Amino acid sequence: MKTNNIYKSFLIVIMVSLSISCEDETPAYEQLTDSKENAQIFIAKAVNGAVDLEIFPYADQRETNFGIGFGGVGLPASDISVKLEINQTALDSLNQIRVASGRDPYLIFPSDAYEIGDLSFTIPAGKQSSGVTKLTYFPNKFDSSSDFALPLTIVESSGYNVNPSTKNIIFLANAPRERVANTNGWIATASSSQDNGWENTGLASALLDGDLNTIWHSEYSPTTPGYPHTVSFDMTKKIFVTKVQIAPRQNNNSGPTKFYLEGTNGGDWIKLTEELDFNPANIDFQEYVITGQTLDKIRMVMTEGRQTVSFLSEFKVFAF
Repeated sequence: MKTNNIYKSFLIVIMVSLSISCEDETPAYEQLTDSKENAQIFIAKAVNGAVDLEIFPYADQRETNFGIGFGGVGLPASDISVKLEINQTALDSLNQIRVASGRDPYLIFPSDAYEIGDLSFTIPAGKQSSGVTKLTYFPNKFDSSSDFALPLTIVESSGYNVNPSTKNIIFLANAPRERVANTNGWIATASSSQDNGWENTGLASALLDGDLNTIWHSEYSPTTPGYPHTVSFDMTKKIFVTKVQIAPRQNNNSGPTKFYLEGTNGGDWIKLTEELDFNPANIDFQEYVITGQTLDKIRMVMTEGRQTVSFLSEFKVFAF
């Protein structure tokens, strides 16, 4: 009996010891350490180095945040102080590449175009990241004919190594550039079309395919509706439109001679232009500038032509 009690007591001691040992066993990634081996500091938003700020559509003010991160086995046992500064050398290096490729150099952010919070950060003990600092920028203050950059770099890191790929962050404020709008997913329709395979495609979609040899053709069989003829484009999202280019049918100069443009921004159709002239004998793209504005649909209303039917080759929309 006495032997059994001793045995039970021995088991209890072992179980208690095991329980205490398990409670004290903290996973390596949660252990606090001041070791700097294999630990790095990085700017948390500096993936690929550059951050493109949204300048257009213009607004009075926009904001973005960034902070500092810690990477390593375990967690820091003490606070880590990190400091950033504007890095003119980084900007000079970037501009050497731009100039060599024939582009104008970046200009430093104008002093009245942004406000930035404290560039001294602290990663608290036991944590993997600092608080964030806010960059407030004012799109209307940037010259729309130039590109701007604000390069920041880590200059103090409490003795920790700094990840070289995320040591710098460069905020970019690029001037808006007019471009041909991507028509993927657009829906093209017409008041009528010859959609039985005659006259190449015959459909309104031919105006968006990038091929001058395919055309939209108004219906001529079994009926032949006359002017006005309309081709419409649902852009499926809102874009800031600045102009259009229209190409006539390449092998027939009897197309439309007068038209106007209309558009919508989620509501009713509104006139974008007064009646304009079109030359169906000029096989080049003919350009028509509108007052820049946000649209989700645009259409061309043809009012006169050289014969009852009408046709076109291509329709391009330009936008920022």
